[in-house]
Amino acid sequence: MQPDVASLLAFLARVRRRLALRAAIDGAAVGAAVAIIFAIANWPSRGATVSAVAALAAAVVVGIVVAILVTANRRRQVATVIEGRVPASRNLIATAAELSTKEARGSVPELVFGRAARLVDQTDPAAIVPTLGAAVVAAAAFATWLLVAARSVLPVPAALRGVSTAGASAEAGIQSVDVTVVPPTYTGRAAQTLRDPSRVTVLGGSALSLVVRATGEIVTMETLAPQDTLAKKGSAFAGKLVADADGYIALQAHRGDRASARRLIGLTVLPDSLPHVRVVTPGRDERFPDSHRTLSLTVEANDDIGLASLTMRYTKVSGSGERFTFVEGQVPLAVTKSGDRAWTARATWSLESLGLEPGDMVVYRAIAADRRPNGGSAESDSYIAEILAAGGVAAPGFAADVEEERYAVSQQMVIVKTERLIARRATMPPAEFADQSAQLAAEQRKVRAEFVFMLGGELADAPDVAASMTDINEEEEAGRESDILAGYNANAGHVALIRGIRSMSRAAASLDTTDPTAALPHERAALDQLERAFSHSRILLRALASREKLDLSRRLTGSLTDAIGDSRPVAEPTQSSESVTLRRILSDVSALGDSATRPGDRVRVHGDSALGALAERALRVDPSSPVLQEVSADLARAATAVSARRTEDAAAGLDQASRGIVRILRRELPRAPTRTVDVEGRRMKGALVDAIGVSKP
Repeated sequence: MQPDVASLLAFLARVRRRLALRAAIDGAAVGAAVAIIFAIANWPSRGATVSAVAALAAAVVVGIVVAILVTANRRRQVATVIEGRVPASRNLIATAAELSTKEARGSVPELVFGRAARLVDQTDPAAIVPTLGAAVVAAAAFATWLLVAARSVLPVPAALRGVSTAGASAEAGIQSVDVTVVPPTYTGRAAQTLRDPSRVTVLGGSALSLVVRATGEIVTMETLAPQDTLAKKGSAFAGKLVADADGYIALQAHRGDRASARRLIGLTVLPDSLPHVRVVTPGRDERFPDSHRTLSLTVEANDDIGLASLTMRYTKVSGSGERFTFVEGQVPLAVTKSGDRAWTARATWSLESLGLEPGDMVVYRAIAADRRPNGGSAESDSYIAEILAAGGVAAPGFAADVEEERYAVSQQMVIVKTERLIARRATMPPAEFADQSAQLAAEQRKVRAEFVFMLGGELADAPDVAASMTDINEEEEAGRESDILAGYNANAGHVALIRGIRSMSRAAASLDTTDPTAALPHERAALDQLERAFSHSRILLRALASREKLDLSRRLTGSLTDAIGDSRPVAEPTQSSESVTLRRILSDVSALGDSATRPGDRVRVHGDSALGALAERALRVDPSSPVLQEVSADLARAATAVSARRTEDAAAGLDQASRGIVRILRRELPRAPTRTVDVEGRRMKGALVDAIGVSKP
C-alpha cells in the first residue's frame, strides 16, 4: 500500500472513532437525563441507593447503545462528514477515499492521494469532531442526577429536597406515607402498595408495612394498641403491624419538643368468613323399617377465599336408657372441585355396612374447612337415618346439637365425653382443657338435677329470676336424707338412685377442679347405680301437686279499700357510654367551629391538633361503624384544611362530621308519642272511682 493511501486511511479511522465516542457521550447524557426524570418522580423510592444506581446505569447503557446504532451510517460515510467540516478539501478527501476502495493506478490517482495526504496531515481530528462540550454536558447531567437522588440526605437547600422551607429547621411534618398490604399467605393474593391513603381495607391477618417520609427526629405510630416508634431507615421511617381488628393508625413526627399534626389512617379489617356447607340430598331425616337401605348423598360447600377439605362424619347411636353406645366414623366422598371456592361431593352410602339393628340410628353431617392455618371449619345441619323398632314410633322433632354433640343427655354420654377429653389432654392448651372440663361439670350437674327432681328434690326458689331450672336447692335436698337414714322409703331402687346422685356430685366436683381422671371412676360408679335402680320395679317418683279449686261463693265479697293504685318513682333513662362520648365530641366540634377557621398561626395549629384528636376519639367509640368512619375522615380532612388555611373546606368538613354524629345520636332518642295523655286527669278519675267504691255499703 502506498504511504499516502495509508496516511489517508489512518486519518479516516481516527475520525470514525471520534464520531463513535461523541455518539456514546451524547447517549450517556440522554440516559442521565432520563434517570433525573425518574428520580424527580421518586422512582426508585428515596433511600433505595442500590436501585437508584442500577436505574442510572441501565438508562446510560441504553442511551449509549441507541446513539451508536443511530450514528452508524455517518461513520460509514466519514469522508462526507469531513468534507462538510473542512472547506479547504473541496471534495479532495472524498475523492481520495473513493479511489482507495478501487485500487486505482496511474499518475492522476497518485496526485490525488498525495494532495489528500498533505491535507489530512495538517488537519486535527479533534477539530472535526469535538467532544469536550458533549463531555461537559454529560458530566453536568450526572451531577444533577446525584443531587436529585441524594437530596434527602445531602446538606442541600430544602427547596431541592422537595420540602417547604417555611419553618423547616424548627417544625416537624409528615410528607408522605406508603402502606404496603401483604395478605395472608394462604389467600394467594398479591401485595398492594397505597400512597397517602385515608382508609385501608384489608383482610384479617394481613401484614401492613408503613414507610413514612417526614422531617423530624422520630415518628410515632399509635393504634388501638400502645404507642410505638418507627425505625429510621435512610431518609424514611418504617414500621409494621398485623391487622386483626378495626381501628386506625395515627402517625406524628417529632423534632425536639415540637410535634407535627397527626396523620390519621382509618383501618377496616374484613374477617375471613367460615365456609358454607349443606347436605343437598336427601336433606331430611329418614326412617326405614330395616337396614337394607342405601342413601344417595350430595353435599355442596363454598367459601369466600378457598376451601381446604370437605368431609362427612357420622355417629352411630345404639342402645336405650342409660346403655347408649356411640360409634363415630367417616363417609367416603367423591369431591368435584369447580374451583378453589366451590366444591361438590357425592356418595352412595350403604346403611347395611354399619350393622344397624331395630331402634338404632345414625346421625351424619358434612364438615368443610377453609385454608386458614388456625383452622376455620363449618358444619352443615345434622340429619338422622333411623331403623324403626317393631311397634315403635319415631319421636318427632329430633335435633342434634352440633356444637355440644348432645345426641342424648345421659350419664353414659358424660362418661364418653370425659374419656375423649382425657385422650386429647396432651394436644390441648391448659386454658382450653380447663374450659372443656368446666363444661363437662355443668353437663354432669344437669344430669344429676334430673334425677334429684325425680326423687322429689327442690329446685331453686321461684322468686330468684336469675336461677336456672337445673339449679338445686341443696338445703332442701340434704334435709330429705334424714328420711333415708330413718328407714323411710328404703327400697332398693331409691337407695341406688341416692348413691348414683352422690357419685355424680363427686364427679362434678372433680371436673370443676380440672381433674377428669379422678372424675371418671365416680361417673362410672354413678352409671352402675343408675342401671341397678332401673332394674327394680319400685322407683319413687316425684308427686305432683293437686290443682287448687276456686270458691265461687266468695266472689265480690272482699273490700276494695286496699285495691288502690300504687305509685312508683319514674326510672331515670340510662345513657350508654358511647352516646355520652359522642355528645362530648359534638360539643367540642361546635366549640372548634369558629376558632379552628380563625386567621392566625397559633389558632390554626391549635385547631389542627384538636381536630386530629377528635378524629381519633370518634374512631375509638366504634371502629367498625361506617358512619363513624366517615365522621373521622371528615374531621381529618378538616384538620388538613385548617393546617393549609382553607377555611371554607374546614367549615364544610366540620359540618359534615356534625351531621354524622347527630345521625347516630338520633337513633337513641325515644320516639315522640303520637297522642298526648292527660296523666293528672286519669289520676283524678281513678281517685274518684276508688272513693265511690269505698263509700258503697
